[in-house]
Amino acid sequence: MKSTAQGSSGPLLEAPMRRRLLAAFSQAVWPALALGRPFEADAADLRGQASGQPVAETLSVLRSRLELQFATALSPSMQAAARTWVRTSADAVARYFGRFPVPRVDLLIVAEDGRGILGAVTYDEPSLLIRIRLGRETTEIQFLEDQLLVHEMVQLAMPRIPRSQNWLREGVASYVEGVARCRVGLVAPATVWRRWAEEMPQGQPRAGDTGLDHAATWARARWGGAIFCLLADVELLRRSSQRQGLQQALQGVLAAGGHCGVSWSVDRILSTADASVGRTTLTDLYRRMKDSPEPVDLDGLWRSLGIAGIAPDEDAPLAKVRRAILS
Repeated sequence: MKSTAQGSSGPLLEAPMRRRLLAAFSQAVWPALALGRPFEADAADLRGQASGQPVAETLSVLRSRLELQFATALSPSMQAAARTWVRTSADAVARYFGRFPVPRVDLLIVAEDGRGILGAVTYDEPSLLIRIRLGRETTEIQFLEDQLLVHEMVQLAMPRIPRSQNWLREGVASYVEGVARCRVGLVAPATVWRRWAEEMPQGQPRAGDTGLDHAATWARARWGGAIFCLLADVELLRRSSQRQGLQQALQGVLAAGGHCGVSWSVDRILSTADASVGRTTLTDLYRRMKDSPEPVDLDGLWRSLGIAGIAPDEDAPLAKVRRAILS
């Protein structure tokens, strides 16, 4: 489970939303997202800062514990910003899945020269750990626009699978990160759709490619998996009159005991997801796409969803589905 920093293709938030979030972030308080317990520094934390020792603290997200540790010295203001970033990322994931995917995870923040979230890697042995490389000069905007931590946290909800089929884990994380962040107001819907329209073509099969189970490149695996998730979400929402989508299917996997601490086959993950919504949508789609190239008419899909133009088309055939995906 590994991610690296990515650049932004443009403003991720509309101006009014950006101003509101920046105001909240600067105070290190997010009342609208208050699933996590407010942080209160105790005497041990203060002694650690004074002595230059690593600072450790516990954040609660619903019934889960996030053990946060700053391995290297950061200013108090940077620690506060990083703490808020961790909590809001965890809250976004918990809201999507109905709970945080695991009871406990350690997060180790290592400060380095530079700006931005420089990388994040998740290790499952000897205990579950997300190691984050954080630039010492990271700005509030860069914290707000980060997707890496949500990406890593989403993967905590996915069972381990053979490396050759990792398109499913990466695809789910790449798709859900945008949905989860949008639903808590961290990114505008138009930005999510724009990013998908720009990035998902990388997941299309090229000459000589076969199915997703044989993806030859990282981009084909990651964004091919994201296309798979979008197609599944659209079909599930369409057939249920927007009552059940990929979110409910993935919640079913987590409820059945599927998470990063267990190994499941792709067939088991998808059949469990299907059973939770009373469909065979994901299994049927996998049978079509696992060994065959199966190019997708993305341009036609964007038109049907009503996002092919400058402004959303509310009369498009799948406009209700489009709204349901990010709301």
